Amino acid sequence: MRHLSSSAIFILLLLCSALSLHASWWWPFGKSLPEQTPPEVPQTGKYITPVVLDPSQTIHEKRSKEDPVSIERLEKLAQNGNANAQLTLGKIYFDGAAGVKQDFKKAFRYFSEAAENGNPEAMYNVAICYDGGFGVRQASLEKCLELYRRAADAGVPEAQLKTAVFAEAQGHPEIAFQYYKLLADAGDVLCKFHLALFLLNGYGTAANPELAVKYLREAAQAGNARAQIQLADCYRQGIGVSPDYQEVASWLTLAAHEGDPEAQAKLGTCYERGIGVPKNYELAIHWYKISAEANYSMGQYLLGNCYHDGIGTEQNYSLAFTNYSAAAEAGEALAQVALARAYQRGEGTVMDLNQAIRWLNRAAETGLPIAQARLGLLLFNGSEFIPANPRRAQELLDAAVASNDSLAIIQIAICYLNGEGVAPDRDRANALLQKAAALGSLEARELLKSYFP
Repeated sequence: MRHLSSSAIFILLLLCSALSLHASWWWPFGKSLPEQTPPEVPQTGKYITPVVLDPSQTIHEKRSKEDPVSIERLEKLAQNGNANAQLTLGKIYFDGAAGVKQDFKKAFRYFSEAAENGNPEAMYNVAICYDGGFGVRQASLEKCLELYRRAADAGVPEAQLKTAVFAEAQGHPEIAFQYYKLLADAGDVLCKFHLALFLLNGYGTAANPELAVKYLREAAQAGNARAQIQLADCYRQGIGVSPDYQEVASWLTLAAHEGDPEAQAKLGTCYERGIGVPKNYELAIHWYKISAEANYSMGQYLLGNCYHDGIGTEQNYSLAFTNYSAAAEAGEALAQVALARAYQRGEGTVMDLNQAIRWLNRAAETGLPIAQARLGLLLFNGSEFIPANPRRAQELLDAAVASNDSLAIIQIAICYLNGEGVAPDRDRANALLQKAAALGSLEARELLKSYFP
């Protein structure tokens, strides 16, 4: 077995072979379904947002200055059990309108009376008071959910959405699903999108990719950019629909022109690789630039690759380093590995192997398989820049192999073949290449032909 210096081993492991991080095997952002923020409670003509409330909390509408209110008359009606009068008085005292002093306790009392008399809007306002501690002691989240659900079942759309959001936050996905579906079927575009995510993930209901795509398509056709992107991912991966790269490019084009930076980065990827559109490196870098300018970390990383490799532009290591740095600082693991390479080679910056190790370690901590593989191989023997840690090394390599990431598996196999960083083991290398080939890697198949004919 040949012997390499610690510096030479580090260089080999960080860069190992001609396999690059932005090879054609990789499709960004769509390998798993992203977590999404629940939609905000919408505002309608029936409700306004008082200054003292959170924007997602609403109270029954104000009367205009041109519509004077007789407090005395309203109070007589309220005493006689008129729910509308009780509701109106509650709103007046909540806002301090119509010349009366703001009084949350009185507002809560009138809302409660109207709610007991069956007024759905008052039920919702009672829930808001308990939620925010307005005129009554702030209730627990469980109590708020119960109150919002009461108003939701009485037919208040805002309460239905609050119920869904509260239920999701409190770990009751089956309740959240029920109300998101109610709103989605009533035509709410944001809820169509959110419901589709539940159906894709089997969250709160059985997974149903075909039904998820139906809701995604409806939301996408209504102009929701997030739904357009998710629908493109479904067409890309064949989830709930047959793969169709032209559909991928079409939906991403719509979302990109609407200004969504994720869609812009993905559309750039389509032009770079010819996914659903003819290859066009100039358009690829055009969309990467727009995405990067919006501080989207994956757009910055992909733009860095263009500058590094001279794709659609002149090669410029300095600009590549700038974009890699921005994306790495934002937590993009692939950019962290690329930045480690830049520091190791001195590309666009001064050579700094300590910094290279630092960024490689950060990337491995995120669970990125290629970073785990490279750091694990390095830790077996260590170097002057990092102490040996065979146990941690094996953990990282096992994690990389278990991820079924063919590039990381090939990286490890090559090192077992050549005895670089680890003891040579042709049987282990063969098994790893066989696994990568079974995952569809053409590179692994070629290596098997070369090393194990």
